[in-house]
Amino acid sequence: MINILNLSKSYRTELIETHALKNISLQVSEGEFVALTGPSGSGKSTLLNVLGTLENFDQGDYLLDGKSLKGLSDTDLSKIRNEKIGFIFQGFNLIKDYSISDNIELPLRYRGFSAAERKRRVERVLDLVGLAARRDYYPSQLSGGQQQRVAIARAIAGEPRILLADEPTGNLDSLMARQVMELLAEINKQGCTILMVTHDPDQARRADRQVQIIDGHLSDSVMYEPLSQAIA
Repeated sequence: MINILNLSKSYRTELIETHALKNISLQVSEGEFVALTGPSGSGKSTLLNVLGTLENFDQGDYLLDGKSLKGLSDTDLSKIRNEKIGFIFQGFNLIKDYSISDNIELPLRYRGFSAAERKRRVERVLDLVGLAARRDYYPSQLSGGQQQRVAIARAIAGEPRILLADEPTGNLDSLMARQVMELLAEINKQGCTILMVTHDPDQARRADRQVQIIDGHLSDSVMYEPLSQAIA
């Protein structure tokens, strides 16, 4: 499903060039749950952005369902992103003046779904994340864990085949983080491929596979764990 071949990505300014990703090759099968781990600044989020077609790459190739995305126009990439990929961010990114149901529905409007289809999808995902009774609440009326569940609902309402999660439990306490991970596991069981960036080794171990990135390279060394976790 996802096939990355010798992919490299750099950021350039007038004075410096930073190599964020260096000759990365990675395959992810349909339905896999993969955790991307490694120290801060190692290139994990950059790789996630490239996979989500939010950023371009400089060298190598990225094949999705056997089709190369190299050199595609912004319009073509946007179409692929809208049809196949969902995003979950650490900061939730909910619109504070919109109700929960409106937050979930908004991307569906952009995709041109009918009112009846939008309603069906919103109701389905609200039931899935356990927030149907709070559909008319606003983000400020919810806990952090509930807001993250709304963000997940919004991401999956479009029924993406791939879900990209960047530190989805980073702003949550341990109980709410566990609930979010259980929800992601359930979504994965339904056939959605998930790639998740995380610093938490406990969360990473819940994935089918762990891929470590250090200094822009895939690493075969012992899986990275934050110092505080290692000492404990």
